[in-house]
Amino acid sequence: MNTPFQTLPASAIFAAGISRRDAETRLLDRVDRHGQRLAIIHQAGHGISVPRSYQRNRYFATACTQLAATGLPVDVRLSGGGVVPQAAGVVNLHLAYPVHANYPLQHVEDHYLGLCELIARALAACGIEATHQPVEGSFCDGRFNLAVAGKKIAGTAQYWRRNKAANVAAASTVSTPAFSLLSHAVILVNANSDELTSMANRFETALHSPVRYLPEKTTSAQALLGAPVTDFEQKLLQALQNPPF
Repeated sequence: MNTPFQTLPASAIFAAGISRRDAETRLLDRVDRHGQRLAIIHQAGHGISVPRSYQRNRYFATACTQLAATGLPVDVRLSGGGVVPQAAGVVNLHLAYPVHANYPLQHVEDHYLGLCELIARALAACGIEATHQPVEGSFCDGRFNLAVAGKKIAGTAQYWRRNKAANVAAASTVSTPAFSLLSHAVILVNANSDELTSMANRFETALHSPVRYLPEKTTSAQALLGAPVTDFEQKLLQALQNPPF
């Protein structure tokens, strides 16, 4: 049996006035210091999450100001990927844990597959069978989406950082380098695909980008089951007690 994740309340990391990027950094700092396997499940406020690469767009600052004025704040995260809209019914899962590896790139896929399997187990417990695959036309598309009948229901991302505390302690010995990994996912549980896609497209429009996403390329647990799902987070908590990695 793999080591269970210790679940923290969202307020332990995501405090008012702290950016998503700073909050995620605090979570990784905690892993650096204590070597724990940590998990946070939460629903973020209405807004947009983007990777740091979007800050290179010449219209980024203006777009953020325009959208914030209409009640759609933009927050920058550590991991890569694309535009991720946040709204009621969107469940965020953040995992942070130590990984011993000489070359992280050799392990990226295994950790993505482990995260996909974890979420797929929680969805299966709700009666939904999902598989990992890209879904062209969906927002924040990637190889390790989870999809049902070709429609995206969850997206995943990673951010690897050297564990400075562990590497300093092991400096005088021969040891495998230690990293702290942020592995996270966004799961569309009781979310509205049309609304989320519209939010993502508003941001791309404000950036003067030609990219547009298609609402029919995403779905939610509620849409698939025909009723709101009230126990998904509990199913996710159960999966975290016996993770596949």
